[in-house]
Amino acid sequence: MAKKSAAPAKGKSAAPAPAKGEGMGWGMRIGLLLVAIPTVVFMGPTVLLVCIALLPTGVAFISDRSISKTGWLCVGGLNLAGAVPFIATLWEKGNTVEAALRLLTDVLTILIIYGSAGVGWLLYISIPQLLGAFMAMTASHRVATMKAQQDSLIEEWGPEVKQGAEEAVAEFMRRGRVTDFAEPGKSAAQPPRRG
Repeated sequence: MAKKSAAPAKGKSAAPAPAKGEGMGWGMRIGLLLVAIPTVVFMGPTVLLVCIALLPTGVAFISDRSISKTGWLCVGGLNLAGAVPFIATLWEKGNTVEAALRLLTDVLTILIIYGSAGVGWLLYISIPQLLGAFMAMTASHRVATMKAQQDSLIEEWGPEVKQGAEEAVAEFMRRGRVTDFAEPGKSAAQPPRRG
């Protein structure tokens, strides 16, 4: 009998081995089950209320297409903040299924819980735009201040002070980082001196 070759066929690549630490191991799964089963059994009404209340957080987690995946944190934080008073109310009423269903069928309860998640979405959507507008405004103010300082230096010392400034600014804008900026008189290929 001929031995089978261990090398993959041409055109097919071998599946990469999963990196250690990726995914959940059996120990972690068993540990989660050991925690989840008693929680559901003894805290069933609370689990029911939390699962229904945090639906917007789950939707935000699934629908967040950004690279950072932080939208669900913003929505989830405010969603949980809106749900906590009703969880406390449920515990005061004895933590029964009837009390949980009574809270979940109350329109005001759902309005507050889901409304707080809506506020989380609004913050997640609006804060980056507001922050960008503020940074642009402060940057334009700094540019105007620096132009005024440059004009006063030119007036005091003469136009020689401005020599090479346009090229330096263009190089800075091309590279985009201060650490890549070469000192005057050196080529751009040389790294800047640290000192």
